[in-house]
Amino acid sequence: MKALQLDIDGRPALKSLPCPEPGPGETLLRVSHCAICRTDAKMSLAGHRDLSLPRVPGHEIVGKDETDGSFYLVWPGHACEACEPCRSGRENLCDRMRILGFHRDGGFAQWVTVPKASLIPVSPGLPGRIACLTEPLACTLNALELSGLSAGQRVLIFGAGPVGLMMALSAHSLGALVHIVECDSLKLELSGRFREAVGVEASTGCPDEPYHVAVNAAPSPVTLQQGISRLKPGGLFCLFSGFIGDFSIPGALLNELHYRQLRVAGAYGCTRKNMMQALSLLADHARIAELLIEEVIGLEESVDAMDRMLSARTMKFVIEF
Repeated sequence: MKALQLDIDGRPALKSLPCPEPGPGETLLRVSHCAICRTDAKMSLAGHRDLSLPRVPGHEIVGKDETDGSFYLVWPGHACEACEPCRSGRENLCDRMRILGFHRDGGFAQWVTVPKASLIPVSPGLPGRIACLTEPLACTLNALELSGLSAGQRVLIFGAGPVGLMMALSAHSLGALVHIVECDSLKLELSGRFREAVGVEASTGCPDEPYHVAVNAAPSPVTLQQGISRLKPGGLFCLFSGFIGDFSIPGALLNELHYRQLRVAGAYGCTRKNMMQALSLLADHARIAELLIEEVIGLEESVDAMDRMLSARTMKFVIEF
């Protein structure tokens, strides 16, 4: 089968690989669409905590089970179902988690094997290029659920890239008042049609108004200080995007948490429940979601697309098989 594989040094290359064989409790899917996450592009250069090499990346997958003709969305985790997080419905925090595209081969290939427990049926009316956006959207829903965001509250989102815009769509669907901060004026311009369609405000600097929740959908540590400074008493900063490099936290910033009873919560990945919520949200807003797609490409164009994504000035690329 045709595939894009990161070699032992992390370099991406198009290859012909053997078609995988499903093991017990697994299904073989013919991949129809797989979106490229910016993490896929970054880890080819810098690696990732969960990545083992060589590896076929890709975790935003829609595929077809050729045995019955059904299309499925893939929750990219393979959870043990037995540890405390799994038993409490937090399978994204599984003690023995294995992730498609990181620990095992993912969707940048014509075929992929998937645990049957990770399959979510896709309605025939929803195009695969839209359905494969479900996983990143589900991650934003997980973050907002952890933040306790509710209708009528104000949320400040740092970053107008694809995930920041998905965060805005999720927050808007909850009835929250959304403002996006993006220091790159070009990215603000590129996101204009989407923001107008959803109905969210944006600026290059932080507004003076206080917010119930602030979320970083950008890796700059500056967002931590700016976000905390804009929170209402008792507000919450959600650490959604991992930071780049080491940095120190000023004592005065920690005192802000103390005196105003602010909270900081991390958010990572998503649950199956989040995936089903996100799939429903995409079905309701398919035309808006279309604006998140930069281009639908063939596998042969994926290496170039990953390079372009490193600029952080593009929307989503979707590989179509």
